[in-house]
Amino acid sequence: MRIAMIMAAGYGNRMGELTRELPKPLLPLTPQLTILDTVVAKLVRSGIERIVINCHYQAEKIRAHFRWRTPEKAEIIFSDEPVLLGSGGGIGRAEPYFEGETILVTNADVLCTVDIRDLFRRHIEAGAVASMNILPSRNADAYTLVRYDEEHRIGGFLPLHAPIPDEGGTGIFTGHQILSPEARQHLGDQPMSVIDRVYKRGIAVGETLLAATFSGILSHKALISMPSIFAIRLTAPDPRFPRPINPIRTVSNFGAAYPLILNWAG
Repeated sequence: MRIAMIMAAGYGNRMGELTRELPKPLLPLTPQLTILDTVVAKLVRSGIERIVINCHYQAEKIRAHFRWRTPEKAEIIFSDEPVLLGSGGGIGRAEPYFEGETILVTNADVLCTVDIRDLFRRHIEAGAVASMNILPSRNADAYTLVRYDEEHRIGGFLPLHAPIPDEGGTGIFTGHQILSPEARQHLGDQPMSVIDRVYKRGIAVGETLLAATFSGILSHKALISMPSIFAIRLTAPDPRFPRPINPIRTVSNFGAAYPLILNWAG
């Protein structure tokens, strides 16, 4: 697998004032690394040669960011969205860049220790049309969970606070997925959901959809969406941030995420 797409078009509204001047993917995790830098570094280390990034909110700042830090071993391509197209439409719009190949899709705001090469291997061995990376969990009070059977075939999705079934497994979708050309043929250049068009449709017609479980570490969007994690420079204000942020919360949240940053950035 040599092509990946990073979903980076959203507004990052939960970040409040921090995303008034910067798109969320460009918020710093360390003084040297933004969220997007860590995601790109992880992909390059995993052998990805072409990275497609969809852009909408403050798209020019994302483009400008890579004018001086383009990775040596990977090509960066931007897919602009004049209007937000959602998780499915964004992929569908970028289809010309995929050259008919199976691709990895990942979110721009999730840090995870998943082995991307192993995820692709399992996808191929299962003969899957699409695969989700899943962290096993039974916490339906905090997450929308993915249901899967004993053979790790995706069977549905549980809404928040839904009862957990006795049979099979459940888990959190980490935002990493493998999509074959067969899966992507149901996506187009208009607002739509990849869950609806690929997974729920595929379940209904009996396609093989793999729940690739893993036992690593996940810093999910709930953590990455906490504004305090990004106020890293405690001794001097960052001019990109209009107001100071509580340093006690910063130290706590950043300390929890730092091992993930190291894993992603190398």
